[in-house]
Parts: sequence; C-alpha cells; structure tokens
Amino acid sequence: MGEGAMRRLIAAVNQGEGLRDDFIYYMDFEDYKSFPDPFPRTTFTVTEVQESIFRYSNPGKPQELFHWDIHGRILTPAKESIPRVAVVIIHGGAANECEFLFTPDGPEEFLDLTKVSPPASRVGVAQHLASLGLTVLTISLPGHYSHKPWPPIPVRRPEFVIGETPDDEELKNRLTVYTFRMCLEAIKLMIERHLPDYKLYMWGHSTGGEYFYLMEQYGLKHQLIGGLGFGTGMPARIIKEWHMAVDDKEPSERSRQHRAIAGLSRRTPEGYTKSGYVGPNQPWGSAVRWFELEEHRRPMFKPLLQSIEHNALDTLYDEIQRRSALPAEELFITMRVDLDRLRGKKMLYFVGELDEGHWIDGKEKGLEYRREVFALRRFAEYAKLVRLVVIPRLTHYGHVESYNERLANLMVTGLRDYFATS
Repeated sequence: MGEGAMRRLIAAVNQGEGLRDDFIYYMDFEDYKSFPDPFPRTTFTVTEVQESIFRYSNPGKPQELFHWDIHGRILTPAKESIPRVAVVIIHGGAANECEFLFTPDGPEEFLDLTKVSPPASRVGVAQHLASLGLTVLTISLPGHYSHKPWPPIPVRRPEFVIGETPDDEELKNRLTVYTFRMCLEAIKLMIERHLPDYKLYMWGHSTGGEYFYLMEQYGLKHQLIGGLGFGTGMPARIIKEWHMAVDDKEPSERSRQHRAIAGLSRRTPEGYTKSGYVGPNQPWGSAVRWFELEEHRRPMFKPLLQSIEHNALDTLYDEIQRRSALPAEELFITMRVDLDRLRGKKMLYFVGELDEGHWIDGKEKGLEYRREVFALRRFAEYAKLVRLVVIPRLTHYGHVESYNERLANLMVTGLRDYFATS
C-alpha cells in the first residue's frame, strides 16, 4: 500500500495524473497513513545557535539601537540524502522552534530514529526530516524563545534579549516596531552565519510563510530552490486581494480589533477551538490539554503589529508610522512582495482538509475562493509549476498531529522527485 501511495503522489505532482481542479491532488487518508520513507533513516546531531541584530532607536536609551536575539537549532544528518540542501523552518504566530522539534504528546528529547520506530516516536517533524538525510534549521523569531519555562500566559512577556524581561515601557516601545523587516534581517543573519553554501527550501508555517517571498528581495544570497509548505501563509499583498474577493467587511472594520498596535495577542484554549485548530487526528484530546502540555515551552503570544502587517490592515498605516516613527521602507514590506522572483521556481504546498483558514474559509463562494487555491492561482501566473496536496483529517497543526512522520515523508519525496525534475 505504501509504495502505491508514493507512486500515486509522484505521478500526480510530476505528470498531472489524478489531479483535479487544475493543480490539486486530493490524497486518500490511508495513503497518507502508509506513505513510506523516501530515504533510509540516519542519525543526526543537534546544534543550538543564536545571533543578534541591532535595529531601531531605543527611546529609553537614545544613543542605542534595540538589541534583538534570534534563536534556533540545526539538525545535521550523519548521511545527507540530498547533498548541500537544507530546509529552514519558520514558525507562525505564538509559536517557536519547539513546535517542529517536539509534539505535545511526545518526548521532549531528540531520538535516534534508526533505532526507534518513527511512527511510534512522536517526535517533531524537523527530527523526521533530519533523520531522512536533510539538514534542518528551526528558528525562533525575536522574543519567542526562552531557556526557562515560561511563566503563566497572562503575565509572560517576550524575551527580545534572551534571558531578559522588558519592563512596561520597553515592552511597549519594542512592540511598536516589531516589524517583518526586523525579523527578516535576523533570519537572514542566522542563515548566512550557519548555513553557508547550502541551497535552501524555506517552510514558513502560517504567519511565517511571508518570509519565503521576501528573502531574495531583501538580499539573501542563498538559492531558494522552490516553495515548500504545510499550512503556509501567503504575502499580505495576496491576503488583501483575497479579503476583497470574499469579505463583505470594510477594511476599517477588520482593523478595529488591532487598534492596540503595541500589544500582544495571547492565545487561549477557547481561541484555539474557535479557530478550528482542534481536530480528530490529535491524540492529546482537548485544547485545554494541548495547552497544558505545551505552554512551558511555547510562547502563546503574538505581537499585534505582526498580525497587522500579515493581514494587510494598511488602514492602520498612518497611525503605525506616527507611533513607530519608522520610515516607509520598514513598514508593510509584506505588501510589496516581488512575485517575479517566483519565475523558474516550482511550488508544492500541503494543506489539511480541516484547516479553517487555509482550506475551509471562502468555500461558500466556490473552490477558487478557498484561500490556498486563491493564492496558488496567483502564484501560477509567475511560478514554473504549482501543486497543492489536500490531506484528510489534518488541521492547521497537522505537523504535530498523529502520523506527522508521514508529512515529513511527503515533503522529502517532493524534494527528491518533484523539485529535482526539470
């Protein structure tokens, strides 16, 4: 069954066999559960990395720029299956690197998947990618990582400088300038320092999906081979077009809940349930239990300015510019993505059938208004080839749900058999 599942996927993405709706492969759940390893498993080593950038004036210390730390881990396989190619994983809102290293119900450790059954291990998807021979860099954006367990969610604060907790004034000042431009420079530095001479795939989950489209535009010299993702966000420029196509709300109405600007959106189990993040493929059960398992290592907050830029709420631009005092080139770079840079690249996206934001929203107006389909149709105007694989029973968080090792298998098979073909 497993080998047949692999043959069907490769035939679909490469030859178009079994595709529906132009570029979509609707995968059978039994095929997903049985999808085999594309390479022999190998061991890997883990290296903790951290870098700092200095950007934006600090009102509390006028002679200084704010110091921002970015943290990550590099998983290096003992035997590379695709030489000098790495996968960079960037988390979405309220998460960090741990979401891709571990699962809520699994061990908080790194396992030798040549000796432990990969399906039974319940480790994070990054460990599975590395054990299949891929070098992996998992990143925690500034403020999202702590070496210590986080305090209770209502009172925790970002550690923009790891190990330091900002006071009220510093927190407000930093959140006023927490831009995609700043985060992008931190990511770029991490890649340049720790992945020299690698060709890259960049998987940005959710809000983290913006960076793939921006890195080359803002000076990354590494080759980005193609677009790879699961539950992947798209540029705010496309999100705004989608909202205009499907949403009856005025932009000012969508902006109202983000008026705080210099604030944090704190996650709750109730919010996760309302957002459709809870599904039948999650072995830990309720959202409350999910939070109990994760909240010691997962930040559970998201800077509001990041949400504003990601959701294309540019009706707030004048207020943000006034309060941040930043020049125009630092703000809303997600609205100025150069899609011409997709030319010559292939794109392979996976989406869960129960992903409220990326697959379900917009369906009442027709297939072309599902957000992932809407975005990929726009990308198809530029990219060499686009493919979307829809996986049953998975939510937006399928990468931590049951059978997450199969998602790694799908991705690595794509790297081997889809992107490698001319």
